[in-house]
Amino acid sequence: MKIKSLCFIAAMLAAPLTANAAYVTINESGLDAIFSQSSFGANTVDIRIGPTTQFVRPDLLDISTDAEIGDLFSLHTGLSNIVNFYYVDTISSCGSINPSIIGCGQVGGPNFVVESLYAADNSIPSGGIITVGNQLLAHELGHNLGLSHRTGNDLMNPFINGFMDLNATEVSIILASPLVQTDTGGQRFITINPVLIMAAEAIPEPSSAILLLVGIIAASIRSRKARLAGLPEADQIHHK
Repeated sequence: MKIKSLCFIAAMLAAPLTANAAYVTINESGLDAIFSQSSFGANTVDIRIGPTTQFVRPDLLDISTDAEIGDLFSLHTGLSNIVNFYYVDTISSCGSINPSIIGCGQVGGPNFVVESLYAADNSIPSGGIITVGNQLLAHELGHNLGLSHRTGNDLMNPFINGFMDLNATEVSIILASPLVQTDTGGQRFITINPVLIMAAEAIPEPSSAILLLVGIIAASIRSRKARLAGLPEADQIHHK
């Protein structure tokens, strides 16, 4: 099956921002508000964020071909009813080449990819009511749940416009998706596992215990040097 039949585009009307290293941003409460709006009635869908998975794949930080999207989605973690949000630097291919692409999602599938910078964008488009980041993530999740594009002041507009509306037909499609599960209490939910694409392994910061140990060793060395020099420690520190 060709990627073109699976993917849709969310594009920005504004000029593109400068890309940074990929990073994960998710506003869970913002997504909850979208999938529990009044059109859902009592059938609200809770968004539940799972652990973040990291892959060192510098070759997939900038998505420029459909083959790279296929490679990216093949990294899927978890069961088939768990949605994977992939975060990369740039996307310019999603069934066609377009430099305005900022997100690409599988229609009826469990994967989508977004540009990190736009997912973290907390600005609200003029006239809109939700942030760029919230609409981008919810829009691509909508494709996973089976929704197609729809023009107007609504979530599935192919251009990010700051709106979140879902009509009754779209809600019915969402509730019928196999990605929507039901817990023992009867609450519908969707599990999302963020996937961060990295250029290299992150170097962990030293723990406070290690820093304290280094400080003690350094102080011991200074004290020993001071005694060997026959000078007070303070003088040894200040007069090198």
